[in-house]
Amino acid sequence: MRAARFRSAAMAAAAVVLGLSTGRASMAQQLDVASILKDNRPVQRGVEYDTPTDPAEIAASTAEVLPASRVGGGVKGVTVVIRDAQGRTLRRFIDVSGDRNIDQWCYYRDGFEVYRDVDYNDDRKIDESRWLNTAGTRIAVVEGGKIASWRRLSAQEASKVLVDALVAGDQAMLNTVMASADELAGLGLPKGLVEQIRKEAGERPAAVEALSKALGGWGWTKTTAWLRFDADMPHLIPADASAALKDDVLLFENSVIFAGEADGMTDLGKVAYLQVPELVKVGEVWKFVGLPRAFNPDPSQAEMIVAYEGIRAWLYREGGSGGAVASQVSPELEQALRTLAEYDAGAVEIFAKGNAKEIATYHYERVRKLRDVIAAASDADRIEYEKEAINSLAAAYQTGDPQIGPATKRVLDDFVKGGGALGSYAAFRLIPAEYSLQASKDPEKLVEAQKAWIEGLEGFLEDYPKSAEVPEALFQLASIKEFNGAEDEARAVYQRLAKEHPDTPSGRKGAGALTRLDLEGKPIALSGPGPDGQTIDVASMKGKHVLIVFGAGSSPPTQRELPELARLAERRKDALEVVAVSLDGDPDSARSFAEQGPWRTIVEEGGMESRLADEFGIISLPTMILVDPSGTVVDREVRSATEAEGQLDEALAKKD
Repeated sequence: MRAARFRSAAMAAAAVVLGLSTGRASMAQQLDVASILKDNRPVQRGVEYDTPTDPAEIAASTAEVLPASRVGGGVKGVTVVIRDAQGRTLRRFIDVSGDRNIDQWCYYRDGFEVYRDVDYNDDRKIDESRWLNTAGTRIAVVEGGKIASWRRLSAQEASKVLVDALVAGDQAMLNTVMASADELAGLGLPKGLVEQIRKEAGERPAAVEALSKALGGWGWTKTTAWLRFDADMPHLIPADASAALKDDVLLFENSVIFAGEADGMTDLGKVAYLQVPELVKVGEVWKFVGLPRAFNPDPSQAEMIVAYEGIRAWLYREGGSGGAVASQVSPELEQALRTLAEYDAGAVEIFAKGNAKEIATYHYERVRKLRDVIAAASDADRIEYEKEAINSLAAAYQTGDPQIGPATKRVLDDFVKGGGALGSYAAFRLIPAEYSLQASKDPEKLVEAQKAWIEGLEGFLEDYPKSAEVPEALFQLASIKEFNGAEDEARAVYQRLAKEHPDTPSGRKGAGALTRLDLEGKPIALSGPGPDGQTIDVASMKGKHVLIVFGAGSSPPTQRELPELARLAERRKDALEVVAVSLDGDPDSARSFAEQGPWRTIVEEGGMESRLADEFGIISLPTMILVDPSGTVVDREVRSATEAEGQLDEALAKKD
């Protein structure tokens, strides 16, 4: 009913707006802004957009009717723009096809469009809903006013849709983010997994009811909202892992969804969270392979994690006839790896609680599981698993647990005494572990901890000058010195790194850091592909100042700076061009970054190890570089949008 009422009100407004003669000077004055704001709402629930509530603010809002000639972009009819008293856009209603009916309803927040409903076929029904800019990247296919499927959906947004569906009891909405058996078969995944999902789909209503009941007893209410999605890096299974796979398979394993009060003021120890065994990417949409599991926030009543056989396990087992994965491991190694994977599934719950003792125990016991893997591994692979065991020992040590810490330290010391490749690796991993341990014990002595870290790295370079870890040690040393403001010392280490280890990842990054440190007063050569594949070249933008922003939508410091950067780019667009360089590791996050402001975006695959990140030695995000209208770098270390605008004003004042 809500969708029908909305559409009726919207079309009534359309008749008023589009029935006016575009030749009348008083056209905008004839529009009832208050009614338009009241009667036109998004089809989808939960959209956060600006609507003035004070009568004076509503009265001060204005409407402007733009003829097609002033809009462009294929628009054949008029566009109505509603603005608040400060001139910020609140709504935009567009007759794209020129049939005197609204085709697009656009909603704004802080002056930026965050949501859009679209009628593509002029049948006066919404066909698509889109979230934009800070609201996300979702594109929904709409049928009868409800979301039927998704054209684009990130993993984070899929987790939000799932929470909203569980809270609302909307089974149809939940099904839009569940991978179907046919979709998994389309990816070429094993038949056994496909049939398992087909069976689970038939049992899903009862399973959802049981899940909702459990959540209701563990803190979830009708006002519970999605808070965040936590996951490690996504995994990629290459197409050649199985003869049946149609393409590479992207998935998240053992992620966590946290929910609570919408204001975020929730004690996460009192509200159940959801553990997600797997999310898989189907086209441009991330979907859940199976229902998540609810975990009681009360540790004394927490359920055991049930061993879960996911996509990788099925590929191992069913890849026998031509499956590259299965052919590369022995049955003993396969079993040991499966046992390790089942054990690692419990890490989600352990890390969510944040108990140092439990985290230390997890890492310590993980080494025991790795011993079985090491025993079954080939000579060529064994050293890598042994290094993984050293990583777990170092992680257990740095928790500071009074019992496990000393025990793991003794084992690490034994590795160091044993010498060889594992000895140097253990010595190197001990350095950041010691720093973390010291910094966590007394945060006020962070400077002393950093000094000890530097001394540890310098000592390692003296003791192990030929080890495989030297390039990484040099890069860490140079980066710390640069962060601490000792640029001359950092430059000397970067120079050694670039000269002695030019063919290593750290060596290439070090050479790029030297380039970045020497940018001021020189022209900059920076170009790369945009989201549409077209080349974006800073050298072609002479005539304006250019602010280059290396960042990532997945980087919290970048996200904090983006609203101010967006406002700056819009406010000073006559004098300033902003070029964003997305260093996100996945296309969804890169696309989100590109859509969060009025800038051109270079999309670099590889994240912090990408071509441009290496060419300019990027070590933190955001990194901002200001270029003057002649193409010369004037500041290689802009700290904020406010600072960039100050420099722009100063330069323009001198010019005037």
